[in-house]
Amino acid sequence: MRRLILLLALLALLVPAATASARPLVGIGDQDFKMFDDPRFQKLDVELTRLALPWDWYRDASYTWFLDQWVAKARTAGVKPLIAFNRNWRKGGEKYRPPLGVYRKSFRLLRERYPDIRDFSAWNEANHPTQPTWNSPKQAARYYNALVRDCPKRCRIVAADVLDGTDSMRWLTEFRRYAPKARLWGVHSYKDANDGTNWRIKAILKAVKGEVWLTETGGIKRLKPVAGSKGNGRTNSLQGQARAVSRVYTLAKVSKRIKRIYFYQWQQDRKNRWDSAFLDHKGRPRPALNALRAGLRKKK
Repeated sequence: MRRLILLLALLALLVPAATASARPLVGIGDQDFKMFDDPRFQKLDVELTRLALPWDWYRDASYTWFLDQWVAKARTAGVKPLIAFNRNWRKGGEKYRPPLGVYRKSFRLLRERYPDIRDFSAWNEANHPTQPTWNSPKQAARYYNALVRDCPKRCRIVAADVLDGTDSMRWLTEFRRYAPKARLWGVHSYKDANDGTNWRIKAILKAVKGEVWLTETGGIKRLKPVAGSKGNGRTNSLQGQARAVSRVYTLAKVSKRIKRIYFYQWQQDRKNRWDSAFLDHKGRPRPALNALRAGLRKKK
């Protein structure tokens, strides 16, 4: 009888642990390594981070220096990086698709320089008009297949990192023709989170098999329109931004297949048309930071 009681007590201890492990891991992506030095970031106890990396990073000594700093500080902060290959932001970068050999060289150099990083996205927001892959899911699939060939066992490769727009279903259907074995997908779930809907993520989950990560998401404070974009921009109140952050946690509950959440971004850059930051440009916290903290507490 005593053994039975001890066994039941042990099982009671294990059940909460199993439940917690089923909840999505949470991280924050930012294009500035200063985030990792902020005590407010360090106190969040998030597990993950993400960086969108220009595919030709190795050709620029100053950017390589930046990348070394970013990786070193991520290591010190104890967060696991996800590196997403991205266009460069020079003129014409939205149209240029690097040849497969050049793309593979970039990946191999990255792996040699940072062998402890094992999570990668084949291309950042691959269905967006500002990316060269937006009208070529086939080329995006080629990039994905190349990464899988080069690192088949040790790496986790996000097949298609897509914005949850109206074209995502068509784009993913075409992509899957050329990468039928893909089982890890990334979604930039800004529209659902900020519109208060969940039909987009449900449709994507229905369209693909395997695990899904919300590889970029959060509450948009401001998005200025830009030539070439299909959107009309977006503005929101600080409280509205915070509500969108809270909705992200709700979205992640739609399916147990959603295993990770990567919020973006840490601090506002006033020179950028995009603003989904938890801190304003002076480093002052916004209500969105409290919403992030609240979700993390519930996750525990």
